Amino acid sequence: MKNICIIFGGISCEHEVSRISAVNVLRNLDKKKYHPYVIEITKDRQYYLYEYHDNVEYYQQLVQINNKLDKEKIVPDIAMFQKMNIDVVFPVLHGTKGEDGTLQGYLDLCNVAYVGSDVLSSAICMDKVLCKDILVKNGIAVADYLWFSCEEIKKSINKVVKSIESKFAYPVFIKPSECGSSVGISKAKNADSLKKALVFAAMFSRKVLVEEFIEGDELEVAVLGSYEKISSSGVGQILSSNEFYDYNAKYIDGKSSTLLKPDIPDSSTRQIKKIAEQAFRCVGCYGMARIDFFLTKGKKAIVNEINTIPGFTDISMYPKLWDQSGISYTKLLDKLIKLAEERKEKYIFETDYEGIRYD
Repeated sequence: MKNICIIFGGISCEHEVSRISAVNVLRNLDKKKYHPYVIEITKDRQYYLYEYHDNVEYYQQLVQINNKLDKEKIVPDIAMFQKMNIDVVFPVLHGTKGEDGTLQGYLDLCNVAYVGSDVLSSAICMDKVLCKDILVKNGIAVADYLWFSCEEIKKSINKVVKSIESKFAYPVFIKPSECGSSVGISKAKNADSLKKALVFAAMFSRKVLVEEFIEGDELEVAVLGSYEKISSSGVGQILSSNEFYDYNAKYIDGKSSTLLKPDIPDSSTRQIKKIAEQAFRCVGCYGMARIDFFLTKGKKAIVNEINTIPGFTDISMYPKLWDQSGISYTKLLDKLIKLAEERKEKYIFETDYEGIRYD
């Protein structure tokens, strides 16, 4: 039996979503194969190890921040991982300090295998501006964009507005460059709302992204694989309850819905799957990613963003799309854990240059 350490919570605004993802991973993990350890990172950067319990429903209480489950305060370091004999860490932390390469770098230093992308690709995909730059460089279509630092917005917001208005017609979308779950996103329809949106987005990220408005269907694809072998699920569609798919529409009002078999041409499905796999490869993703698209009325596929730790909640598209494609939630977790182990075994490179002879 392998020891799997599920780490959840974190300091980001997606903390509550992470808690739900952790419960679902625990519920679907094959208990005949894996012994789960559960570590929470609180919003104030405390670390707690939960006491193991055979009854998986016991962990349902994890969704509550102030739960009454037995846990002890810990310092997660290499000695702890070694003492627990952890085979693979399964991070389900969404957003800042969990999905951006920070945790991944720490796990690399602790020499422990982990599910998902490495430090570099995690950081790239978390930074929407940098990710777009790389996608464009590789010939992948994205919404046209500008970006501004939060310092520019604070010091000369009128100049920033003029720059945006000279390039785009209203409406435009304003996004924090380094945030997930549509946090901090606004749709600006005039100069006044644009100023408010820029100030709002600058509260969450050092860079603020401004995108042209794309009219079209919002679609998502789940990608699974290694650096060499990549596969993609079918295409799913988001039907937002709001004007756009913001945090409230995703997690709060419960009115948004998803279609696992949207009414789009087969040629569009093939095109989107191909682009999703290309995007996964060119930014160096590993293990898992959910790639979001717009499909315009002219049937052009445009990449919106790449999520390296997609949601694992009841409504999350990543496990639902793979289930629709014939891979159950439990089997999906098996595959992700195996990929994590394979990367640690395969990609071991020399660090002692002085000890190497080249002849």
